[in-house]
Amino acid sequence: MGELRPRDNICPKGRVELFVTQGKPTLHLSNPLPTLPGYPKVHANHHLDFSNTKIIDSYDIMNIIVNVGKDKVIQSLTTGFINVVARMAIGDRGTIPSDSTVPKVPVSTQSALYNEIYRDDVDATILNVGTPTVHEVRFIKSFSSLLIPLTAFSNQAAPVVNEAGLIIADLLGGAPLPRPPVAAPNAADVDEKLFSIRTFKSVPFEAANAISVTIRYTIFIE
Repeated sequence: MGELRPRDNICPKGRVELFVTQGKPTLHLSNPLPTLPGYPKVHANHHLDFSNTKIIDSYDIMNIIVNVGKDKVIQSLTTGFINVVARMAIGDRGTIPSDSTVPKVPVSTQSALYNEIYRDDVDATILNVGTPTVHEVRFIKSFSSLLIPLTAFSNQAAPVVNEAGLIIADLLGGAPLPRPPVAAPNAADVDEKLFSIRTFKSVPFEAANAISVTIRYTIFIE
């Protein structure tokens, strides 16, 4: 028998950069890449401009890719990746009940956020491949407290956001993009599935304060 060699640890990983601002940052996109009709628009470069906002807080944290997402990556090697990361969702039960600053710890068997309140198409997809060292894609979305109905929140007296997730969709078998936003308790399209999840300390999300949560979600392979 031949010698068994260590396998290459090809493992999709995730990183989440989260910016809490008063006012919405401006997203500048450049170098568009070819895409199919009804699919996300893809660019090679971008810049988030916060000059017209007040930055309240920011985080840079690792992400958990759930089993459904891992399975889709593996299936794509044999069937093609017909499920595309096309949407993003946020929720308001991502912290422990006794302390809104302590995030819950998600597990890879999860198939949904703890309590999703809103989902929408990503604002931009940024692809960075073709080099020896970088193999990544970024998904960017800004959620504004001005646009999310108060009735979507668990606690309407003190609305917060404390969890986010990437959503994959079957853009061949289901509806093309753009798809409309979905606020709780309305149901999303059945072909949409959770790809990854990240919890963080609660961000107060009152409409009167015009708060935006901008999420830059990076999926990469080392």
